[in-house]
Amino acid sequence: ESLRTMAQVTICREEVVDNIVKIRDELLPLVEKEVGIRLTYTPILIKLVAEVLKEFPIINSTLEDNTIKVIDEINIGFAVAIDHGLVVPVVKEADKKSLKEVVITCNELTRKAREGKLSIEDVSGGTFTITNLGMYGIDAFTPIINPPQVAILGVGRFVQKPIVEEGRINIATLCTFSLTFDHRVIDGHTAAQFLDKFISLIKDESRLRAVLSVK
Repeated sequence: ESLRTMAQVTICREEVVDNIVKIRDELLPLVEKEVGIRLTYTPILIKLVAEVLKEFPIINSTLEDNTIKVIDEINIGFAVAIDHGLVVPVVKEADKKSLKEVVITCNELTRKAREGKLSIEDVSGGTFTITNLGMYGIDAFTPIINPPQVAILGVGRFVQKPIVEEGRINIATLCTFSLTFDHRVIDGHTAAQFLDKFISLIKDESRLRAVLSVK
């Protein structure tokens, strides 16, 4: 139904994610000590996407009965693989939660998903979805939008590659991000701007640290 009813377009961008790797490595022991949960990249990406969505309310919308509804709350769904497919639990008001709160929420929702105990409330109300296939060695893919949302972000693997910077070859960690959007609601220009803002946040270490603060 998603593919049949929407005009879905995917844009991809490969970028250096060294800042995410460095900050995650620094926060890993702190978060584990305070909440007893290992910090993965999923809560980090949820916080970053939620931050950027505040600047792009049209992407944080739904399309119902041919009417675009911009949602005030930023509720980020994240795909979880279970034995018989995928489920998408939702972190409600992700922009207002601290990183530690998102970590705890993701951990609890993932546990419930794998135990088959998710409620309707746990999987409803999402305004944007993140799906990550990096753990399976996938670089890029075309994720399918979760209706009635109008966009979804696919995350590929984090992999070290040689890059050219100022005429020199360096080694960096790169990731390909794939943004699928409904062209009936969002044009390519807005989608590209959103992805560019997301990448700019990743490259801005000081702002990244502020968004991912555990204090």
